[in-house]
Amino acid sequence: MNKLSHVLLAAAVLALALTIPLAQHGANRAPANDGLNSTLYVQSAAEYRAACMQAYALARLNLERAHLDSDWTAAIEQGDDYQAKKPAVILDVDETVLNNSDYQGWTVHAGTAFGSATWNQWCEQRKAEAIAGAVVFCKYAHKKGVTVFYLTNRDAKVGEATRDNLKALGFPFSDEVDTMRPRTDTSDKSPRRADICKDYRVLLLVGDAGGDFTSELDTGSAWQRRQTAEKYADWWGQRWIILPNPMYGKWESTLYDNDYGLSVAEKRQFKLAGLRYANIDAPSAKTVDESTLNPLLKSGPMPAYADMTGAAIWLQTTQPATVELRYWVETRPEEEWSANAETSKAGDCIAVFRLGELDFGTTYAYSVSINGKPVELPYALRFRTQPHWKWRMDPPDFSFTFGSCMYINEPAFDRPGKPYGGDFELLEALADDPAEFMLWLGDNTYTREPDWSSESGIRYRYAHTRAFPQLQRLLATRQNYAIWDDHDYGPNDADRAYAFKEESLRVFEDYWPAHRYGAPGAPGAFQRFEWGDVEVFTLDDRWYRSPNKAPLDDDKTMFGKAQLQWLFDGLTNSVATFKLIACGGQVLNPLHFYEGLGSIPAEQKRIQDFIVEHKIEGVVFLSGDRHHSELLSVTPEGGYPLYEYTCSPLTAGAGGDRREADNPARVGGTWVTGKRNYGKVTVKGKTGDRRLVLECKDKQGELLWTHEIKRSELSFN
Repeated sequence: MNKLSHVLLAAAVLALALTIPLAQHGANRAPANDGLNSTLYVQSAAEYRAACMQAYALARLNLERAHLDSDWTAAIEQGDDYQAKKPAVILDVDETVLNNSDYQGWTVHAGTAFGSATWNQWCEQRKAEAIAGAVVFCKYAHKKGVTVFYLTNRDAKVGEATRDNLKALGFPFSDEVDTMRPRTDTSDKSPRRADICKDYRVLLLVGDAGGDFTSELDTGSAWQRRQTAEKYADWWGQRWIILPNPMYGKWESTLYDNDYGLSVAEKRQFKLAGLRYANIDAPSAKTVDESTLNPLLKSGPMPAYADMTGAAIWLQTTQPATVELRYWVETRPEEEWSANAETSKAGDCIAVFRLGELDFGTTYAYSVSINGKPVELPYALRFRTQPHWKWRMDPPDFSFTFGSCMYINEPAFDRPGKPYGGDFELLEALADDPAEFMLWLGDNTYTREPDWSSESGIRYRYAHTRAFPQLQRLLATRQNYAIWDDHDYGPNDADRAYAFKEESLRVFEDYWPAHRYGAPGAPGAFQRFEWGDVEVFTLDDRWYRSPNKAPLDDDKTMFGKAQLQWLFDGLTNSVATFKLIACGGQVLNPLHFYEGLGSIPAEQKRIQDFIVEHKIEGVVFLSGDRHHSELLSVTPEGGYPLYEYTCSPLTAGAGGDRREADNPARVGGTWVTGKRNYGKVTVKGKTGDRRLVLECKDKQGELLWTHEIKRSELSFN
């Protein structure tokens, strides 16, 4: 190539780049359409053309065999007494006899996706080329007296255009019967195949998608479709001839459970979740910009707890590695400290840095290197210690966010049907909402059937959820505290009988570092921590829980005697202005259709009675689990109003039980059903006039409702 050619090529590339939306060029941005390689493969690869010619050569050989064998049929829909019927072959149209890669190329270039209007516009142009080998085979079959049928899921209104396109390319049509069969009232081709079978013996089926051969391949997960393909192992390459189509099809849409209403970004997240990959060191070639790849960082970094002089930073690597953390007071970058850790496969490649001797009330910046390579992220890495305010000033105002029920889809493990997780932009809205910490109220990940029967399975599920790309900025921009509920503890409605409870607790402690969980002689995922003049007691509603079907007697429990004693002792000796009791399930709700403490009324009453009898002031409950949000208020006899803010779900399925529409304990206007949401609490005010501002926000961070609780309301005066 001469110098002028280089200049012209560079100009052409620049001109093309300027026609592509700017968002496609941003670092770490998902492309608007990531079908570039697959479309170029169909358009340019000699291997693709060879595979198509090979398929039609095989079809021609088998046509001879089928024609001579009167018992041969390729259609599952073929009835009895078909041996004497006229022979026919059935071919799909798109990507089987017609090459539509030019349309796919347009979607890539335009940064868009398939649309019925643009697709029909393409069909009307009649410009699709023939798939290599297709015309030759169809003419051969026609010459042999075999009727060639074209089954397509193109709309009938582009039927004539499709027929014109096929005829112009030389595809044969019958003078006796209409061999063009477009979509009718269903995309399922089985009824149309059955109709052909009434008068014909079908010798071969040729297509590019599972539904071109059997309706069984039009449904199910990726794993189920593979099992169905195995079921018909003797048919492939014999009665059924399949051509490659890497551009689109059920193989792709199954990865996001055929939810075509999802955004491009959401579909891409599902695809990434289903991607298998090896743990391999990053390439050492100088042409690779390693600073933007972070190939050794799997998830995090995540600040965990923070007190006045200490904090913890958590992260996970993709393989065993050496991790260095360097940190400094943000306003004094000239003085820094460092800490090192080795991650191991046995430890889930997790590194936890527990930093001490820090200045109180101070913002620190930090950086991470893995195997000597700096980790570059599109957001700043910071953590802040708590101020030493007592006896010196009014308690600090602060905010925290919270929520429960975060489901990250993984189609190979999920139930068939519409994806249960969604609206992942909510995690971005949460990250945008300033707060000192995030309180995860349980079901922070959802173990599935293959997960909860082994520690390795539980660890896989935790790691899969934690690595979700849209979660990372939220984890990095505030401290994180957590409790669990049934789905991140074990199976649905799991209780103290769960066989892997000890293993599950080990995993929980590894992924949610704390100063300590449980109490001496009483293990569990419960803890207490302070932030300003608020003390938070997180309760474990699973470790000691009686089975739901256990008799309703004095021994039936949700929390267990040891944990309740720990809670009561903590409430008694706490001097906090507000005492927040956080639990995976509801505590105060008088309606108990599910697993709330209302189904164990004796224990529910015991907690309320203790608060009243010991005059514990400033108590507010936080809970999750219910897949709806609401603020409840219950006033025990002789006490003050006890509030419970239930917030759910984050990204799991949203609902709402209509039996609870008129819950007498609900504060009016706070019932949020049918939409994903999160909560925020702001603690503010001078000493003696402290208050909580509760907010509920939707997936865009827009306010759904707000309610203020004054400390003076939560007293016995």
